[in-house]
Amino acid sequence: MKRIFRLFIFILILIFQLQPAYASEGAVNNLNIDVIIDQSGNATVTETIELMATQGSEFYQVMNRMNQKELTMVSVTRDQTVQYAKLDNWDPDALSREQKYNHFGINDKGDSNYELCFGIEHQEHTYTMVYHVTNFVNKYQDATGINYNFFELNIPLKKASIQISAPQSFQKDNTEIYAFGYEGKVNFEAGRIKMISTGKIKRMQLFSKTSIPFAHYDTTYENKTYKSLLKDAKKGSDYDDGVGALGVFMALFVGFLVVAGVLLFALADQGDSRIKRYIKLSKKDKENIPNFHDIPTHHLLYASFLVDQTGLNKKYHNPKLIAAYMLKMIRDRNVHFVGEKKDYVVEFLEMPQDENAKELYEIMQKAANKENKATRKALESQMKKHYKKLYNWFDDLYMSQKKYLHDQGHLHKNKIDDQTVEDIHHTYGLYKFLKDADNMDEKKVLDVMLWDDYLVYATLFDIADEVKKQLGEVHPDYYEQSDYRPDYDTIYWSMLWANSIMRASNTGYSLSEQQVRSSGGGGWSSMSGGGGFSSGGGGGGIR
Repeated sequence: MKRIFRLFIFILILIFQLQPAYASEGAVNNLNIDVIIDQSGNATVTETIELMATQGSEFYQVMNRMNQKELTMVSVTRDQTVQYAKLDNWDPDALSREQKYNHFGINDKGDSNYELCFGIEHQEHTYTMVYHVTNFVNKYQDATGINYNFFELNIPLKKASIQISAPQSFQKDNTEIYAFGYEGKVNFEAGRIKMISTGKIKRMQLFSKTSIPFAHYDTTYENKTYKSLLKDAKKGSDYDDGVGALGVFMALFVGFLVVAGVLLFALADQGDSRIKRYIKLSKKDKENIPNFHDIPTHHLLYASFLVDQTGLNKKYHNPKLIAAYMLKMIRDRNVHFVGEKKDYVVEFLEMPQDENAKELYEIMQKAANKENKATRKALESQMKKHYKKLYNWFDDLYMSQKKYLHDQGHLHKNKIDDQTVEDIHHTYGLYKFLKDADNMDEKKVLDVMLWDDYLVYATLFDIADEVKKQLGEVHPDYYEQSDYRPDYDTIYWSMLWANSIMRASNTGYSLSEQQVRSSGGGGWSSMSGGGGFSSGGGGGGIR
């Protein structure tokens, strides 16, 4: 009886979890808007609305403060097959559900406020609505541009995108762009302005100025300056002209999103060259893989690939990779740490032979003084200014990784060979072996030189601290015999410096991104701000 009761509760919970936010009335799963502005400054707007409706008789979209912009609904189509008929006078209260069915029209509320309306069917359907807006472009005292709130719905909206084109390409040298009301990005893409959501959406508003010439404008704002309106729009937003305290905070936050991979666009912009996961170790696989104490490979490029494939590393810009290459350079006598504690510096001795290590060496060496030594502070300063060099290093490294796999026959026609699959399993087995604190007797008999390799893998696995503690127990005199002599803290300092390098580079990228977006060059949108001067959306949904 208890089992039946538990099953009943489970089913109830599942039902409530599966009922989306539109259980009460509906939601928009996806909204795509395509805007084409003609030479006269008029716009044709095509909205593709993936709508799930569970009640109500119509969908409506509010368009407020249209001023000198005249609205005309052109057409509505359901599921690309059912063409709707137009009703000249749409009254949502007077029209019955049957009268609204397969019809569309505009509800004129007066004072340049309108509602675009069409009848709906319940369940999920895709509606394509086309409407025309005259004088879409505004004329200000000192500029021309666009300040338009495309929508502001009262029902849940999962994702949305907007693309805007004109007879002449929108580019950074002729247009400024700012976006408000949603988490996402606004950028120039193939001569168009592209707005796309990646998180919460309240509305999607574009504010811009452009030097592209148009024949006709909405002159409502011709006594106002674009500069003053932009200042109002930025109030309460995270756009910041001087990159002050708020700007720095947002820059660091943006940097975190970039590094964590939460917002994919930044990684896509840099051309994510890393090879995709070819296998996925299940929970059962991981449990069944035995401990493995041999080194799967001594080739660092291949080792980093194997670690990626185990799923233990999911970052593209991974400081553990920098630390592993620093350890390689220390073992090869290319660099070493000198000094004491916080006064440690890196001394550059000899250019590495390995191409990836050589590139990293050259990036770091730029921070060195006349004695060929660099402090961590100097290195951080260098990375903030030249973050692109480090980002390019990651791109080059992953491209080298691809080439190595192809050249060695590990990768053929986008498939890895059986030997590589076995190496991936052995790599995860090595991870288990190093994590295991119950096999200390077995670890005591292992050769000291093997521990040099273990520490590189431990760094890639992000368990270097754990392994170092074990090492102090099984080989107290390890550092006197190791390639890492005479510095007991080599592992610690390598990881510390690698994190500093990566953090400084991300900060440099973030501050640069913030400066670009604050000057209208595109980038992350602002959830807040936007001012009160835009035409367009002021509500809408299902009723």
